[in-house]
Amino acid sequence: MFDNRVFVAFVCAALAIPSIGAVQGRCAQSTPEETKVDVSIALKVAGQPYNFSGKVHCTYAPLASIYDTNAQQWMVEHNEDQRSVSLTFWRPASGSGDMFTLRCTISGKSYLVNTVKTSGGGTIQGSGKVTFTPSEPGGTFTIDATTANGFAITGTIKCSAFSPAVAEGG
Repeated sequence: MFDNRVFVAFVCAALAIPSIGAVQGRCAQSTPEETKVDVSIALKVAGQPYNFSGKVHCTYAPLASIYDTNAQQWMVEHNEDQRSVSLTFWRPASGSGDMFTLRCTISGKSYLVNTVKTSGGGTIQGSGKVTFTPSEPGGTFTIDATTANGFAITGTIKCSAFSPAVAEGG
């Protein structure tokens, strides 16, 4: 009987050691602050300047999907105090043309331009163009857009690098 308890104790210890390693591995993953990169934002939103230099999230997914359309995806997100900018830029694998969603909040007012439209869905809101100029490991987005109610959003967002995008839900 004593031998069985010793054997069970050894089995439990053998199972626990890899579990401890797995927990340590999960703890070693990067935190949201560690995935931020240097960015320079120089926009004019509805006639108001929106300038920022510092660290934000800039991500890239070489294979993503928007309304069942395969595409590369870049995202930039900046939030502070009472202002924010969120740009999601899509380059469909089909070559059908770049699309983007741009949300800006400044001085308590929100502005949206969405050019995402595929055979799977999407609703155009506003118009314009975002061009992406890569400069490894980062790149610059040049924005010339107009909201559905006529407010212009122009300027650039320059990311020094891109972190890997994390899939939704994981």
